[in-house]
Amino acid sequence: VFEGGISYSYVENSEHFIGFDTFSYNRFLVDYIDVKQLHINANYDRKINNIMSVNVNTDFYKWDENVYHKPNFTCELSTPINLRNKIKVKPTLSYVGKRSYDVSNNEISAQFHANLGLHYNYTQNIGAYLQLNNLTNSKQELWKDYREVGFNGLFGLHYSF
Repeated sequence: VFEGGISYSYVENSEHFIGFDTFSYNRFLVDYIDVKQLHINANYDRKINNIMSVNVNTDFYKWDENVYHKPNFTCELSTPINLRNKIKVKPTLSYVGKRSYDVSNNEISAQFHANLGLHYNYTQNIGAYLQLNNLTNSKQELWKDYREVGFNGLFGLHYSF
């Protein structure tokens, strides 16, 4: 299944985060700007067999002004694997493009992440999951002067009634 979309819009009061440095700490000021935006989105889902499928999602943005801390391009590729309907494994690769953060067009570099999700369904109502994020242990900047956490995980149980 392929889904795609193209939109062009005029966004009033779009949030625009500007770094504000004081002597003791960094903050962000929010400036609201009116901006024209072109957004192109594409989704591709393919079921290869009863066990494996492929999902790709991409977004491209083009603005008439420089919008700080927002990437022009993002992409995510995942290959969910279904093991006998009890265990589901979902490896994911994601890419976030460069983002500018000031008037001088200084940029935060692009980021690449590898994640792994494991889901176990004991019954239709009871299950558990483990999400391992940032397997590459990247510690780049997400925002100016704010770095990523690095490798992290999340464990949970769910019950549906």
